[in-house]
Amino acid sequence: MATILVVDANPLERRVVRMTLEGEGHRLAEAADAARALEILNTVTCDIVLLAMDASEVDGFNLIAKVHAIPGREGTHFIAVLDSSDEKGPIESFINGARDLLIRPFGAPELRLAIDRVMAPESIDLRDRLVGIQLEAYEMAVRLQEQARTGE
Repeated sequence: MATILVVDANPLERRVVRMTLEGEGHRLAEAADAARALEILNTVTCDIVLLAMDASEVDGFNLIAKVHAIPGREGTHFIAVLDSSDEKGPIESFINGARDLLIRPFGAPELRLAIDRVMAPESIDLRDRLVGIQLEAYEMAVRLQEQARTGE
């Protein structure tokens, strides 16, 4: 099982992720902001950082660079958590070092799958993953437009 740091300004979201992943046997730590995340990562080796990229308290791209500059932390994997309305986020996240993405809203199955993908020993083709994410975002936008049009 993995050691995972959840970085998100929202304590409720951190708690839900913690409960889901601890139930799977993972070890978890939490941080509400980038400063606390760096404190933790300077003392604890985490396999994965689940990083909310939209919080004003968290400068996700800067955090990824700082963590990868810490000796012994170059192999820390990042999963960027983005809102569905963030059009540039998926590309920017991959460019800045995220290994995978989760698009809000997501459930336990998507969370588990992202953890499994990051922990898989084989390399994931990021271009294929990005195309899949863009397709999911497009499909969600179409559903939302249809709901707005029909008044549901």
